[in-house]
Amino acid sequence: MKKQVILISDMEGASGIFDDNWEACLHGSDLWREYGREYLTSDILAVCEAVNDSGVDEIMLYDSHFAGDAEYNVIIEKLPSNVRFFDVPDRCFYWRRIRGQAMWEPYGIITVGQHARYGEKNAYFPHSIQSPPIKAIWINDYNIAEIGSSVLNFCGTKYLANIGDEASHREAKELSKTVSCITVKDKERNWEPSPAETYPIIYQGVLDAFKNINKKEPIIIEGSCNCSLELVDGYHFEAPKDFPWKGSFSSTEAKWEAPNVEIALELFNDVRECICKDT
Repeated sequence: MKKQVILISDMEGASGIFDDNWEACLHGSDLWREYGREYLTSDILAVCEAVNDSGVDEIMLYDSHFAGDAEYNVIIEKLPSNVRFFDVPDRCFYWRRIRGQAMWEPYGIITVGQHARYGEKNAYFPHSIQSPPIKAIWINDYNIAEIGSSVLNFCGTKYLANIGDEASHREAKELSKTVSCITVKDKERNWEPSPAETYPIIYQGVLDAFKNINKKEPIIIEGSCNCSLELVDGYHFEAPKDFPWKGSFSSTEAKWEAPNVEIALELFNDVRECICKDT
């Protein structure tokens, strides 16, 4: 049976990108083109090398940073030949379409280039999808941002590893107690290594994750999803007159229900459209 690994990349948690060169992860900026993309690609290549050395047949990559713009952050031509991309318009968060393009039972999922959620301490560029205006997103008992959205969309799949900012591991560990956490920078310790230094760390960490794959546990959500989205100060919801889902709005919180995670995540996009800035 073919072994397929799902790889979800973001960029704020990539190696070599810190507070003093933050524009390297600003999509389309001069620093992004000069070396930001190279740094992210280095991290992804380290993952791919370890995945392939672990006997995996295919890697499905979703480049999620700055979703909504068609231009990739990763340098595609540098990737191994067995890497395929999810086909979504302008790399948008169309989670049901993303899930439907993967195998029903992938071998595992890995997240790379990951940052912490909004409000986390000692974190580089913490936010939850978009902060402001978003303070927190909940699906059942999980407080999720980009990591949670990606991993929960592949419920039933073993969460093998999270690679990124040390502070990002808090979300990853809340999702899975068995996930391998591989750090490429740590604000609390002022540890800011180069991509050349983190490449072997990532490679070995992912190799070790595969060696312990029998100890990895899949994330399971059974039944329906109860969801909420909270806003930071300065923003409010303007509820639509009609919305085709079961839910409610207050000025700073929206709640909705969905029969499964993929639909819950897609309804998030509809709820997000109702956010307005205070005047």
